[in-house]
Formats: sequence, C-alpha cells, structure tokens
Amino acid sequence: MRTGGANASFTQQADPNGGRIDIAILRTNDATGVAGTGVLAALIFDAVAPGNGNLSISGSATAPDGAPLPMQVAAPPAVTVR
Repeated sequence: MRTGGANASFTQQADPNGGRIDIAILRTNDATGVAGTGVLAALIFDAVAPGNGNLSISGSATAPDGAPLPMQVAAPPAVTVR
C-alpha cells in the first residue's frame, strides 16, 4: 500500500463479544491509487479450546475519487484447533 511513496495508515478494531475484527488501510492524499497482489493483513489467534470453526472474510475498496471498486477476497478458511 506504500507503493509510489504514498502514506498508508492501518487501523484495527476488535469486538471480542461480537466475534468481529475490522481492519482499515487508507492511502491518504492519493490521487492515483495502487494495484498489485500480496498480503494486506495477517491474523494470529490464541486458541482457547480444541474444536472446529469457520472464518468469514469480506472487504470493500474505493478508487481515489471514492467510486467503489471490485475486490477479490480469499475463500473462507476452515479452522481446526487440536
């Protein structure tokens, strides 16, 4: 997100009661935008008990002018804690 020398800010907000984590990555004062591939965020969990679970991942993106852009999100992974 810092391609081209742009300033990028990363914020996170966790809601442990609702089981949700919101992550925002912003390129402020960016008139051109950026394109590419790679990891934008990695999550590390502390397991509290064995069992199975699923994650739901969603996202949105906008162009420098605020127009919505299509975004590809990886398939939701299954989680097994042993």
